[in-house]
Formats: sequence, C-alpha cells, structure tokens
Amino acid sequence: MLTGVPPPSGLRSAAPEKNKQIYLSFDLLEDVMNLPASKYEEIVGRAAVVRIGPVVEYIYHHYEGAAEQLRSLANNQVVNSLTDTLNEANPSRSVTDTSIKPRTIEFFKPPQSVEEVDDPNWIAFCLRLMYAGIQAGLSKEFSQALAGTFEEMTGNLLEHSEHSRSGIVGYRHNAGEFEYVVADAGIGVLKSLRGHPDYSWLSDAGEALETAVSSGESRHGRRQLRGFGFDRLMYNIAQRNSYLRFRSGDHSYSIDGTRPTPLKKTQHCSHFQGFLISVISRPSNKEVISRA
Repeated sequence: MLTGVPPPSGLRSAAPEKNKQIYLSFDLLEDVMNLPASKYEEIVGRAAVVRIGPVVEYIYHHYEGAAEQLRSLANNQVVNSLTDTLNEANPSRSVTDTSIKPRTIEFFKPPQSVEEVDDPNWIAFCLRLMYAGIQAGLSKEFSQALAGTFEEMTGNLLEHSEHSRSGIVGYRHNAGEFEYVVADAGIGVLKSLRGHPDYSWLSDAGEALETAVSSGESRHGRRQLRGFGFDRLMYNIAQRNSYLRFRSGDHSYSIDGTRPTPLKKTQHCSHFQGFLISVISRPSNKEVISRA
C-alpha cells in the first residue's frame, strides 16, 4: 500500500486509487524502506509532505546525509523549516525569541545540557508548542498534558541518547490536528537499556521499545523507582483520539487511539539509528465538550 495517508483529514491509510496523491506517511516508510535505496528514494521523492513525523523519520534513516535527503523532497514549508533548523550552527540560539505565539510549523534543536533546559528560547518554544495544541482545537488541559510528555521525551533524549547534538524536535498544527516529533541519532533504546544488567535479556529493539514504555522501566534499572505511570500516560493520550509512534532500531511500536478500541502494535521495520517518538492528536467529542 503506497498511498500513505489521505490529506490531513485522516490518520490511517487510504485505499489505492488511480492518480491519487501519495503522501509521506509512516505506512509508506514501512512499505518501502526495505527496498533498494534507488527504489525507495524515487517513491518518497514523489510523495507530498504534510506531517512532520514521517519526514523526520525518513531523513534520520540517513542522519549523516540528512541535508541531501531533504533536497530530494519537494520544497514546502515542512521541508524548508526542517532544513533551516538542521543547518543552524548554534543550537542554543544567539538571538532571544520569547514569543509564545505558535507557528504553523516549527522545528528546534533541543537542549544540549541541563543548563540549557532553563534557556528562555527553549521555554518559549515549549509554550508555543502547548498553544499550538489549543489552536488546533484541543482543550487546554490536554494540550498541557501533551506538552508535558514532549518535555519528558526531550529530557530522555538529553539523558539517554549519548548523542544529544543530533536531536531535533518540532510541532505542527492546523484547525483540527496537532502533531509533535522528537528524534535523535543516538545509541537507540536497545543499547541504552542493555547498558544495565536488569535488561541484559533483551534480544531486539521491539522488546526494548515495549519495555521502555512500560511502567517502572528505566535504563537506570528497576530499583531506581523511575518511569512509573508512563505507560498509563501514553495510553490515556492515545484514548483521546491520538496516534503515538515510537521508533528505534529495527522495530516500531505504536498505539492507535483513533479507533474505538486503541490498538497497540509492535512491527519489524528497516533499521533506524537512534530513537523517535511522534504524536498526532485531534479534537475528540470529549475535547469539544470540555471546550463548550
């Protein structure tokens, strides 16, 4: 199935139709990334870029050649914004921007140290991300929860990736959909967890992803009492008309809450260096009621 997602009104794949536009989606990547490079580059190069998660996942398959991969995609606001951010020489920003008015699409280089977590540019970016959720139609309470998970994920990038300079984060919103992505080209979830004896039994990235999103699991070991409640938090987000995707090594793990009963799925994929989480949320009936 190469059609990917339909225009931003749908999360799941559309049925193939003659002359129908191909969209760069996670489904598309899982279909084509095991093909020879000449084949998948041709297919991806023809795809329309709408969401930020799939394009970040695609270029982070080739992190060292990300700039070249971006040039192979059709120019649009997503591609241009991502290109500009990756080309920034100084991730910490030499100019202070404390505006909290969200952009339609924005990428950012996350903190490179614990001290940079308090940088006013970073704080303002996190606030813009939260307000982008509200502008997309999500409730303030849910937007704050999403921003909280985003900050936790970027904290994990700094603490666990061992290659924080490779990190990229971003958000996108329109009327009816909010999305964020966090990615790095670090050591990945499997190597990170197996660095502790508690997880020496892990055999592949699929098991590692399932473990990483489970309550009480952390690369610091189970006796450190860290990570409790994270799986419940992720599942609660999915239940509010959201799709979550975790990617590392040769597996993906997703929770699709856009269906009546959220579906958890672990799938073997082409190899991906590092770690990525993508979240897509839409206003649900609950959100509409809470905003009434």
